[in-house]
This record gives sequence, structure tokens and C-alpha cells, in this order.
Amino acid sequence: MASAAEISFEAVPERVGVGDTVRVSVILDSIIPVNAFAGALSYDAAMLEPIATSDGNSVISIWIARPAVPEGGASIPFSGITPGGFSGDGGILFSVLFKAKAAGSASVFLGDVEVLRNDGAGGEEPIRAHALTLSLEKQSRGGYAEPDDQAAPEPFFVYLGDDPELFGGRRYIVFTAVDKLSGIDHYAIAETRLPSFLLRLLPPSWEIVSEGPYALSDQRLVSAVYVKAVDRAGNERLAVFPPSRLFTGYEKLAFLAILLTVVFLSQKKWGRRFGKNL
Repeated sequence: MASAAEISFEAVPERVGVGDTVRVSVILDSIIPVNAFAGALSYDAAMLEPIATSDGNSVISIWIARPAVPEGGASIPFSGITPGGFSGDGGILFSVLFKAKAAGSASVFLGDVEVLRNDGAGGEEPIRAHALTLSLEKQSRGGYAEPDDQAAPEPFFVYLGDDPELFGGRRYIVFTAVDKLSGIDHYAIAETRLPSFLLRLLPPSWEIVSEGPYALSDQRLVSAVYVKAVDRAGNERLAVFPPSRLFTGYEKLAFLAILLTVVFLSQKKWGRRFGKNL
């Protein structure tokens, strides 16, 4: 247990009152490099209301289950990986913004926690997990104020997936973006065959999703797929997956038929003129 990873909480501010917001961050300390994390964050639902989650500055770069605000006071599950591993002190896994609902003592704790070593074999690392007790006062003390965020999420890429085990064998896209300040709030996805310079004049229909992967509507892959990552401050970063082909098979046949018809009519027209001239 001397090398056990330690997971604790950090509350900002430490003292809050009813109606205030407090930011609770899940902190990891580990001497041994670790690269996979999973668990569920629980809290006193009668006293705390989660209003937002943030993965800004997280040591987790690829989320399998990104933490999100639950419904009905449920716990917040999470799982993710860090290629290359993490070791050191003060590594943030994610943060939750809570609103204080009532005065008294409220607890926040983790369950079903699992941390795997970055040793090539995925060995399980022993864990010491500490709970957090918040003292909620009757009167407001101001609470947590989010920092100003005017920076867009970091550039990211969109990849095509084709796994028969997912989406009934339909093609899909995979993407994940990182925002080091306020964190990613959602993604907006649009599929269109319009050229990019026409998008301002003819805006596409955007579908809002919390995370990927995303099953494509256009399984023929003739549409460009636009993915916008939007952080909690409203800043956006756009990534594009280009079409794999310009036309479908039916369209190619239609264009070929039109081309042959034009050539035939042109030859017929010029043949008549040439005959008259003779």
C-alpha cells in the first residue's frame, strides 16, 4: 500500500452558504504511472444539487464515460484513459459544480473506484479514497465564481469508424475535444453536401450531442461532416470530416446518361449543319 494511488477532493471555496455554488474537484496523487480510471461520484442529494461538470485541465485525455449532470439525484459515473500514463501530485480527474440547497453537513464520496497501472499489463493499482464533508451555512457567502474564458477549445480531429458491433454495423464518427479552462459542454454536428462557403448563407441543421461516437445519417459518405466543440463559456472549435466521394453510384449513372445525351444531340445537330453545307 506504500505506492497506493490516493484520490481526494478539493472544494472551492471551502465555506459556502445556501444558494451558493461550490466547485468540487476530484484529485489524484500517484507515484506509480497510471493510465485508466473509473468510478462513480456520490453526494447528499437532499443538500447538494449538481448543476454542471467540467473536465478542464483533466489528466484524462480520452473519455469512455464523460462525467455529466445526472437526473434525479443519481451518482455521476466516469471512466477514461490517459495514453502514456500519469504520475505526480494534484492531477485533476474532473470537477462538479454543486449548488447548496440546505444548511448542514453534506458529504461527497467515490464508489467503485478502479485505477490501472501504465505497465503494459493493466495491473490494478491499490487506492486510498478520501470523502469530503462540506459545511453548508444558512447565509450565502458568495460561492464560486467561474474564471473568464474567451479561448476556444483546442484543435481536434474527426475519424471514421466502421465496427459491426456498434450502431448495427452503420458507419460512425469518433471525436473528442479538450478545453483547459471551462471544459467541453457539448458538440454540434451537421452533415451537408453544400460547399463550406455557402454555409453562412444556407446554415445546416445542427444536432446537439454530449459526446461521441455518432452514427452518420449519410451512410454513402458523400456529405461533409462538421463537428463543433462548444465549451461551457460558449466558445467554439470546428473540425471537418470530408466526404469520401463526391457522387453516389446512381448520381454517376445519371450524369453519364446526361453527358451521353448531350454528346448525342450535339453530334446530331452538327451533323445536320454539316450536311446542309455540303
